[in-house]
Amino acid sequence: MIYPWLQPALDQWHQQLAANRQPQALIIEGNQGIGKSAMTRAIVAELLCRAPKPEPCGECQSCRIYGSGQHPDLILVAPEKNLIKVAVIRELVRFFTATAHSAPHKVAVIRQADGMNTAAANALLKVLEEPPAGSLLILETDRAHYLLPTIRSRCLQLKLQCRAEQYPAVKNWLQKQKPDLSADQLAQLWALSPGLPLQIARLIDEDVVSQLASHMSSMLAYLDDRQSLTVVSQQLDQEVKANHWPLLQTLFLHWLKEEHRPQSEAFQWSHDLRQWFFKQPCGSGLLLNFCQLMNTIMVNLNNQTKTRLLIESMLVKVKQRQVS
Repeated sequence: MIYPWLQPALDQWHQQLAANRQPQALIIEGNQGIGKSAMTRAIVAELLCRAPKPEPCGECQSCRIYGSGQHPDLILVAPEKNLIKVAVIRELVRFFTATAHSAPHKVAVIRQADGMNTAAANALLKVLEEPPAGSLLILETDRAHYLLPTIRSRCLQLKLQCRAEQYPAVKNWLQKQKPDLSADQLAQLWALSPGLPLQIARLIDEDVVSQLASHMSSMLAYLDDRQSLTVVSQQLDQEVKANHWPLLQTLFLHWLKEEHRPQSEAFQWSHDLRQWFFKQPCGSGLLLNFCQLMNTIMVNLNNQTKTRLLIESMLVKVKQRQVS
């Protein structure tokens, strides 16, 4: 079973097959959390099956081998330290030159394909220029525009997305996975990660809603003079995870949109920090400045800059603007 929001893309693939237009290279593109690997698994299972309908039969020898996790007619390539080197692509070329073992096709999957260095990309281009018969090369990527134009032009592109009209199906799926999830929580998480159901599921598992609320309470404790800068910056430095900063920024930007479009049906995430901002003179500008200052923190998370110093600078600048 494919995720419900991916069914239209899978149907598009089946139409290609029904029209005898199976490509020899396919780009599966979509943001993290949309389900690229799930789509790849569905397509690979069908191609390796000896009697697809178009779904895999699950009974033939090839399906049973694939189910074991070790199929000789499938090779998976993934980056090492965010890089795919030319030696790995050369191994893929050798794989394609061998005869298929038990499946009607030989399939190679390159995950995070935009991680190929120049030499690897050029080596792959040679494969695409003279693709082996009875083979399929699948490139998964969040950023298809990072691939060489000459690679993109030789591939069918399957873009995965979850549209707003699919929200009811996603809501049903998430509530089956997470029975304790309330409608309000789901609306909040959808706003933080619109169109990314698998990312929403991870945020639920990590209890992100309550953690973000705690971070905002810490910020407010400094801004309304209930806690010292030292205490609050230490708390935020220790408790705010790297993936929380962009989520907080997304939330604050939603607040700005709601403030200027109150008649819209946007989600409502009530927190005292929101009320604090919009009680200040030029509250919208102050909140926008807060979002901009967060960029400095996010950009410097992986270098030697002390995150706590950046947090202190952000809070002090916002407070100074508030009183000026």
